[in-house]
Amino acid sequence: PTEALHSSTAPLVSMKTRNDGRAAAAAAARRLFFSSVGSFACICSDTSVSAFQTTTSGLASLGTPSSYYSERKLIATKEQSRDNKSRLFVTNYSHEEEQEYQINEGEETYFEHQYGWDNYDDTPWFPLTDSVLEEFINSRQMMMEEATTSTETPTSTEILLDSLKPKPIDTVTSQDIEEQFLRMVSNEVEYKQLVGQSPYALTDIKFPVLLQRFLDTIEDSSQKSNGKFKGQSKLQGKDQPRDERKTVVVLGTGWASHAFIKLASTYDLRIVVVSPVNHFVFTPMLASAAVGTVEYRSVTEAIRVTNPYIDNFVEGRAIGVDVEGKKLQVHLTSLGTATGSFKGVASDAPCRLEPEILQSFVEFSEDGSMVQRDQSQGASDVIELSYDYLLCAVGTASRSTIVKGAKQHCFNLKTSQDSKRLRTAIGEALEYASRPDVQEFYYTSEEVQQMATQERKRRVKIAVVGGGPTGVELSGELKDFFAQVCGYPDGAYQHLRDDISVVLIHGGSDLLPAMDKDLRTRALDALHAQGVEVRLNTRLKEVGRDFITIGEKGSDIQETIPVGLTVWAAGNAPVPFVKELLSKLPPSAAGSAGRINVDQWLRCPTYSENSFGSVLVLGDVACYETQEKYDKTPQQLPQTAQVAGQQGAFAARMLNRDYDMQATPPKLPELSESEAFSVLRMWLAARGLEEAPGFDFLSLGLLAYVGQEEALNQVAIGNVPIFNYSGKIAFVLWRTVYLAKQASSRNQALLTFDWVRTKSFGRDITRL
Repeated sequence: PTEALHSSTAPLVSMKTRNDGRAAAAAAARRLFFSSVGSFACICSDTSVSAFQTTTSGLASLGTPSSYYSERKLIATKEQSRDNKSRLFVTNYSHEEEQEYQINEGEETYFEHQYGWDNYDDTPWFPLTDSVLEEFINSRQMMMEEATTSTETPTSTEILLDSLKPKPIDTVTSQDIEEQFLRMVSNEVEYKQLVGQSPYALTDIKFPVLLQRFLDTIEDSSQKSNGKFKGQSKLQGKDQPRDERKTVVVLGTGWASHAFIKLASTYDLRIVVVSPVNHFVFTPMLASAAVGTVEYRSVTEAIRVTNPYIDNFVEGRAIGVDVEGKKLQVHLTSLGTATGSFKGVASDAPCRLEPEILQSFVEFSEDGSMVQRDQSQGASDVIELSYDYLLCAVGTASRSTIVKGAKQHCFNLKTSQDSKRLRTAIGEALEYASRPDVQEFYYTSEEVQQMATQERKRRVKIAVVGGGPTGVELSGELKDFFAQVCGYPDGAYQHLRDDISVVLIHGGSDLLPAMDKDLRTRALDALHAQGVEVRLNTRLKEVGRDFITIGEKGSDIQETIPVGLTVWAAGNAPVPFVKELLSKLPPSAAGSAGRINVDQWLRCPTYSENSFGSVLVLGDVACYETQEKYDKTPQQLPQTAQVAGQQGAFAARMLNRDYDMQATPPKLPELSESEAFSVLRMWLAARGLEEAPGFDFLSLGLLAYVGQEEALNQVAIGNVPIFNYSGKIAFVLWRTVYLAKQASSRNQALLTFDWVRTKSFGRDITRL
């Protein structure tokens, strides 16, 4: 590559390297800029032309006058004809015309085209004959000579041709710029970063991490059985739980908590779970549950079933904590029943799907620094728990308060209760649009008929806010649902098939920003094909009972859209307890977006050594920074189920192994001779784990459903992309992965039955 780039006479730039065609185009841009030759050709694809333009923009960022290179562009693109022969198209910008040259086969000079592109499919190289080059160079030289000898007033074309002549450049300045840019485009890693590709290759797979995960799985299969059978330990040969077990209070029943509870040894640990809901829910399937593709109970598992031998489950919300005293205050959920036999009467019993609002018992000051408790609450409603370790995995709440009216009028999709409310609301919207007051044939006036039609369409117009996985999957599921229940001739609401609409509002320029560009484009195309109205680069300004107000970025113009339902899937905010916990921690604990900073063992900072290591923060609450191989700055781990689940399992292993969490790094304690030769201790010694390794997230890719039995798969190992796929086959993989990831074999059986039932008989539209 260096020879080709530094050549002072070759009019053609070639790069026979492992870089793809876009690398060659980027190098061609650099060659054109620094070459003393006025013209050149480069065989490349359309995407390579984009790389050429991107690179010339990069030259401008180095302080080079843009006019110097923008007037010297001469690009050649290729097209594969039906007769299997390639043609070279040279766009001559000086004459604003295209010249076509035939490329014959069998020549010795080849250029690699699109290496590693289009799912890593190796495509053939295309030859370029000397005659084509000679004709091309001669014609360009003749134009330059004509422009030079002309005595008339130079035209714009002649000025352009004159700019193609070799020009003296300050030696020091040009060399500095050349070397800097040469390093940028001749290095495959830095070039890929320049054009937005992943710089990781198969050689970057963390094979030691994969090996450790495999060994951890073997250990987990033994350790998670400890305490599952009346507290006995198979590894220790004990029939009862260990004396002086440490108490672990787990806050939440989400991904991190569920993974911890499933793997934690109740022989070694006394586990108490605190949460306002008593079950774990497989959140990626909430969109399916909201339209009846699957049932709620098929994707949930009671925490007491996850590990029947945890010491207790407390249904309530954490409202305060004494970090130094290691005490937690919990407000218990009222157990209102249909008969009112526990507390209250039937008419006053709160809905079990709507626990009491925490703010009615705990009030935060405006800056979030103080917590005031409502003294009118009885002492029996609040209990205090002591702990040795506190696992804070309370998750996040919807960040709907940032938009006027969103909190009051938007439906969320974070819990099973949210999904059930949305399913009920969708059913009510269909019935509301079927009422006689919006049917045209009840009216004789044309004007009134139009008003009735508009009102009917408004009632079944659903707005989804947020273009992440939740918003995209919900949009696809909604279109599937409406295609079935409103389809002709068997749809129960077929009279509404021309009225129903879905609009997806996203503030970014692409849907699914965490996925690769080709999958983002595919998601947009798939939703458009189904009739979803997608508004990109659009901000939600206000939400009303029957309308939303939106506006494009950078514009003051606002648009009001009549809607029947609005679903919020656009962002997360910390729950109130996180503010309470941060108020008891040093300022260094405050992370971005209200999260809590943690070290590589998931410990948050505290004021004293005595309390350090007693509070572990997991999942969406944790602000964990990691430095990857090709990242120049540390990056925060995303708030995803994958991250939370792996952190929960990591915390369970650390506590199962009884590391001293106050030490840095955590170390195994000194044991007696009998305990030192236990199976677990020897296993850890053989693996070299006397000191706890730090948490290392291993991404396995991303999945998303886009409707019509099509999905997007971005499969990876760590940061190394393996393959991207979309369509029906990707849909099969999507379902296979989600089925395998279910909490138990019971859930797998129920989920399979739901899919078969929906395919055979359709979705249930009854509202119970």
